[in-house]
Amino acid sequence: MALLLAEEDLVTADAAEAFQASLFARIDGPTPLLNCYALGFPQVTRYDGQKLDTEQFVGTIKPGSGRMRDEYVVEGGGTPPAAREDGESPWAGMSGAPLFSGRHLIGVVTKDLSGWQHSRLTALPLERLPELPDFVGICSAYLGNPLRLATLRQTPDHSASFEDRYRAYVTETFGELRIFGLDFSRSEDERWPLDSAYLSLELVHGEGGEGATPERGRVESALRDRQRVLLRGAAGSGKTTLVQWLAVNAARDSFPDQLAHLGGRIPVVLPLRTLVRGAALPAPGDFLSAAGHPLSPPAGWMEAVLTDGRGLLLVDGVDEMPEADRARTKEWLAKLLAAYPHTAVVVTTRPTAVDDKWLSRREFTEFQLLPMNRRDVTAFVHRWHTAARSITRRDSERSELHAYEQQLLSTLPRKQDLARLATNPLMCAMICALHRDRRGFLPDNRMKLYGAALTMLLVRRDHERAIGAPEGLTVAEEEQQKILQEIAYWMIRNEIAEAEQDEVIGLIARLLPAMPQVATPEDAPQVFRFLLHRSGLLRAPTARTVDFIHRTFLDYLGARAAVEAQDINMIASHAHEAQWEDIVRMAVGHARDSERAALLTKLMALGDAVSETSHNIMARIHLLAAASLEHATSLDPSVRTEVERRAHALVPPRNYDEAHRLADAGPLVLDLLPGPEGLSDQEAAAVVVTAGLIGGDHALELLRGFAEHPADVVRAELAASWSSFDAAIFAELVLARVVLTDLSLAVHSAEQLAALHLVGTVPEVTFHGDLSPRDVATAVGRTRAERVTVIHNNRLTDLKAFAEKATSLTKLSLMSCRRVNDYSELKNLGLGRLSLYGVHPSQALSGLGAVTNLRALTLGTVSDSNVSGPLGLPTEMPVLPSVVQLSLSVGLSRDTDATRLRELFPNLRHLLLELESSEPVTADLSDLTWVPGIDIRIIGGALRLKGDELLSIRRASPPEEDPS
Repeated sequence: MALLLAEEDLVTADAAEAFQASLFARIDGPTPLLNCYALGFPQVTRYDGQKLDTEQFVGTIKPGSGRMRDEYVVEGGGTPPAAREDGESPWAGMSGAPLFSGRHLIGVVTKDLSGWQHSRLTALPLERLPELPDFVGICSAYLGNPLRLATLRQTPDHSASFEDRYRAYVTETFGELRIFGLDFSRSEDERWPLDSAYLSLELVHGEGGEGATPERGRVESALRDRQRVLLRGAAGSGKTTLVQWLAVNAARDSFPDQLAHLGGRIPVVLPLRTLVRGAALPAPGDFLSAAGHPLSPPAGWMEAVLTDGRGLLLVDGVDEMPEADRARTKEWLAKLLAAYPHTAVVVTTRPTAVDDKWLSRREFTEFQLLPMNRRDVTAFVHRWHTAARSITRRDSERSELHAYEQQLLSTLPRKQDLARLATNPLMCAMICALHRDRRGFLPDNRMKLYGAALTMLLVRRDHERAIGAPEGLTVAEEEQQKILQEIAYWMIRNEIAEAEQDEVIGLIARLLPAMPQVATPEDAPQVFRFLLHRSGLLRAPTARTVDFIHRTFLDYLGARAAVEAQDINMIASHAHEAQWEDIVRMAVGHARDSERAALLTKLMALGDAVSETSHNIMARIHLLAAASLEHATSLDPSVRTEVERRAHALVPPRNYDEAHRLADAGPLVLDLLPGPEGLSDQEAAAVVVTAGLIGGDHALELLRGFAEHPADVVRAELAASWSSFDAAIFAELVLARVVLTDLSLAVHSAEQLAALHLVGTVPEVTFHGDLSPRDVATAVGRTRAERVTVIHNNRLTDLKAFAEKATSLTKLSLMSCRRVNDYSELKNLGLGRLSLYGVHPSQALSGLGAVTNLRALTLGTVSDSNVSGPLGLPTEMPVLPSVVQLSLSVGLSRDTDATRLRELFPNLRHLLLELESSEPVTADLSDLTWVPGIDIRIIGGALRLKGDELLSIRRASPPEEDPS
C-alpha cells in the first residue's frame, strides 16, 4: 500500500470539482455485503501486445471468511477467468486496486486467493491502514484531517440504495437558501446555493460564575464534540439556516474537521410546526412522512439508523408550537434519547420560549446565537450583492449593484439604528434588498423597514416581473395586506405557525363579503392561490399546508390586525409569552397615540402585579415595554417616564442572561447602564456584555469607562467584546488601557491581527483559525508576547517564522495544528514550556528532539485503538532529557503501560496524568516508581489502574456531575 503525494495538481480545477467527496468505511458484523467492486488493470484484460485496460471486479464480501488473516474475502459474482498457461494468476496486476461498497472505499486488493479457481480476491481492510508506519501522520499533515471511517453494517441492498437516494434528496432540498429580495425578475433566482450564502455565526455557551466568562466561538468550533445541543436565537438570527447547513454537510459527509463526530450520520430535519399538527409526535418510522418528506424508507430503516448511532436529528422551532405542546415535545425527546442514546440531536428555539436548562437533564449543551458583528455584516452584505450580481444579465446592473454595495457599507456605520438592525441576518437581507429597490434610500427604523419590505413584495415584485393576472384576478396592495393580516392574526390566536390550506381558504371566504371589490366568497380558492403565488409572503411546505416565509412577517401583520380589532387587553395579556414579544413591540408601533399609551400602561400594570417569586416574568414584561419604546413615534410623556423608571429598576444586569435580555431592548438601554462605580465585579461584567451585544459608538464610549477596571471577569469580557467593534478603534481606545496580565487576548480575524500592535504589550495571546503564520509571528514580536496559543491553523507547517520574529516567547501551545511537521526551529527560541494538543499517536514530532532547553511539556493525544506508545504517547516520541515536568492528557481505547517513559524523559521530576476511557481498558503504572511526583485524574468509570498502589499519587477527582 502506498500513499502518493504529488508535487503538482494531477487534474485541472474544473475536473477536480466533478470529484465526489472521499468516503471511507469499515465493515461490522457477519452478514455478507453485496455488490462490492474493485477497479484495476489485471493481466487478463490486456490486449494488443500487453496494453493496459480496466476491469471492474464485482462480488460479495464474506466477513466470516479470512478472519484469522484479518482480510476481506471478495467472492466474484460471475464466471472466473481461465488460468494462464504460465501458471500465473489472471488477476496479476490487480493488486493495489481500490475496493468499494457504493461510494465508500473499504479496502485495497492484495491477492488472488489460491484454491478457488480465481473466483476470490483478498483485500486489506481500510481500518488496518493506520497500523502502517506514518500513515495517519501523513494523512493528518497533508490532507488536514485524520482518516474517518463510517461503519457499514450490511443493511439489505435496497436499504443501501435508499440511503443514497435520501442523502441526495437532503442535499438537493436543503442545499439552497431563499435569500430575501435577491431578485424580483425571475423566481428561479430567489434561491442561492447554501455553500455560497452560508455565513458561520458566533455562539455563546454558559454564563460563567464569579471570575468566569461565557465560552464564545464560531459554529464549527463551538459545536465541536457536542452530541446534544439546544440552540437559542432570535427571529431571523439564522437558526433554520444552520439546521440546513448541518443537514447538507451530514448528507454529503463534508463537515470540517472540528465537527468530525457528526460525519457519516443520516440527517433528519424535523420542523416542529409541521409535526405538531398530528395527534401525537411521530415515532422514528414515521419521521419522514410526518415532516413532509416524500421518500418512503424500507421497513425498519430509521430505527436501524438510530440504533446504530448514525442519526442526526435536527428539531427546528420549539417556539413555533403552542406553549402547551412544549412539555410533550420535551417528553418525546426524552423517550427518543432513552431508546436511542447514541443519536446526535440539535434543537432550535427562540431565546425565551423555554426555560433555562430546559433539556439539561438529558445532557444538552445550550448555546445562544449572537448578533452578527461588524465584520459579519460586511461579509453578509458582500455575499448578498455577489449573489445578486451573479444572476444579473446586464453589465450596467452589475455596475449599479457594486456601487450600491459600497454605498451601503459606507452608510451602515453612520446610521446607528440601521446598523443595529443589520446585525440580524434576515434584517440585513431586507436592508440590502430595500437599498437596491429604493436606489440607495433606506427606512430608519424596524417598523418602516417591515412596511417597505411588504410593499416591495406585494407590489414591486410582480411589477418588476411584468406579470399581469395569471390567476384571473388582481388584488391591490391594501387589500392583500388586509387579508394577509387577518390570516396572520388567526394563526397567532390559534397558536400555529403552519395551517391547513382548506382552513385558510375558509377564512378568506368569510372575509370576502366585506370586500366585494376583490371577489365573491365562492372565489376564495382563487384568492388564496393568488396570495400563495403572487404575494411573496406565503409558501406551501406541503401540498396541504401553508405558512409565512418568515415568522417576522406573521408577527408584523398579526399585530396590525390585533390593533385594528382594538384587542389591546388581549395583546397585553400574552406579554409574558415568548412568541408574543415581537407582536407586542409591533403593536406599539402600529397603534395610535391613545392605543399605544393604553397598551404600555396595561403592560406596566401586569408587570407590577406579578408576585416577587416570579421576578423573571416581571422583568421580561417591564423590559418588553422599554424595548417597545423605539416603535413609539409619539407617546404621552408621563407614560414614557413610568416605563423608563421600571426599566431603571432592572439595571444593572446581574448575569449574562439578564445582560442579553437588556440588550434586546436596544440602544435605549445604553442610556440606563451605569458606569463601573458602585457595581460588583459580576454586575460590571454583565454591563460590559450588554454594551458589547448592542454595539455602536455609544456602547464604545461606555466601555471606555470600564477599561481600567481591575476585576479579571470584567477585563475578560472587555477583551471578548473586541469582535463587536471596529478592530483598530477598539484596540486603540479600549484594549490599550486594559491591564492584560493573566489574561489571554483572543485574535479571530486578520483585521484584529493587523490591529494587535495598537494594544501595546500583550503578555498572552490566542490566535484562532487560518491566520498567516508570518503575520502571527510578527505580531507576537511587536507585542512582546511571552505566552502564545495557536488554534486550528492549517497554514502552519513549521515554526521558522516564530524563531525569527517571536523571540520573546517562553510558552507556546499548538491546538489541532495538524499540518505542523517540523519542530526543529524551537531550538532557536528560549522556550521553556511547550503544549501540543490533538496529536495523533502515529504523528512524527520531527525536530523536537533537538530542543534542549525545554523544561515543561504538555501533550494531548487523540485515541487510536490501532497504534500508540506508552501511555498513549506518539510511537516516534523523541528523547527529551531537558524535560522535568510532563503533563499527559490521553484518551485510551486499549490497554497501555508506562514502559520506555524513563528512556524518553530520564530527568522527569513531576508527571501529571489525565486518563480518559469509555472502554474497560487497563493502564499499568507500575513502571513509574522512579518519578518523584505524580498527579493523576481519571475520567470515565471504565478505566482500570494497575500498579498504582506502588506509587505516591495525588488523585484529582473528576468534576461533580450536574444533578440535573
